Amino acid sequence: MTTDSPRRTRPLGVNTYSYSWSAAAGDCVRRLGELGYREFELLLNPPHLALDEFAPDDRRRLAASLAAEGLVVRSLNVPSLDHNLASPMRRMRQYSVGLFVDAIDLASDLGATYLVVVPGRMSPLFPPPFEARDAWMRESLDALIPHAQKRGVTLVLENVPFAAFADAATLGAFVRCYETRSLAVCYDVANAHFIGESPADGLRALRELVRLVHLSDTTRHAWRHDEVGHGDVPFDEVPPALDEIGFDGTCMLEIISDEPEGAIQRSRRALHAFGFTEPFEGGI
Repeated sequence: MTTDSPRRTRPLGVNTYSYSWSAAAGDCVRRLGELGYREFELLLNPPHLALDEFAPDDRRRLAASLAAEGLVVRSLNVPSLDHNLASPMRRMRQYSVGLFVDAIDLASDLGATYLVVVPGRMSPLFPPPFEARDAWMRESLDALIPHAQKRGVTLVLENVPFAAFADAATLGAFVRCYETRSLAVCYDVANAHFIGESPADGLRALRELVRLVHLSDTTRHAWRHDEVGHGDVPFDEVPPALDEIGFDGTCMLEIISDEPEGAIQRSRRALHAFGFTEPFEGGI
């Protein structure tokens, strides 16, 4: 997409999912910083980023050293395989709440504004009634939101295909019931496209709730988080929708690749063609 009108500045950050098995969080953030990126979403996954083995003083030292280099940990993301805040089993919900309490503390210690939350895991074969998953998720969030408020962290629920609220309509209705700024939305355009939702329509529906945006590519036949150009997500529709809702947050490249640096850089160049401003000055 080309236009003669000035483009709004939209910084691109990087989610470190692709580095979860290969590099420590601090090391990969510094390397990506050399490429010009300044904002990051860290995947909470050892050995990339530990939880129990990462002392508060060490966390603050890492945050200070990154800040001195102009690098910002904007958000943390907890992989969804090890928890379920909307489980029908109370003991799993209790375990998951405890995990997220610790993740909130880690986010706060690293100076992160947001903690990305997958709202439960539902069986695609036979999911529970909507009312049940809503109640289970509320029980979990009622325990987490006060702690997030105390630590200055905003919980952002993500639209995930297998989660309790996979589409913009149900996710928005759930979050709006809380009427608190400590609970908002992380909108993933690939997840939306995969389930048949227009990412632009989803962004417009969620509007004031959107704090983070995840960018990657997929088709509607296979759920992926590929580099931009390897699927058929309509990225040209996303910047106008972001302009319409007045979004001024960070768009995170959440690319999953065995060769992440090249995939991230190629995605940045591809997104520039769709109207995204580059994350740093210089040619593409």
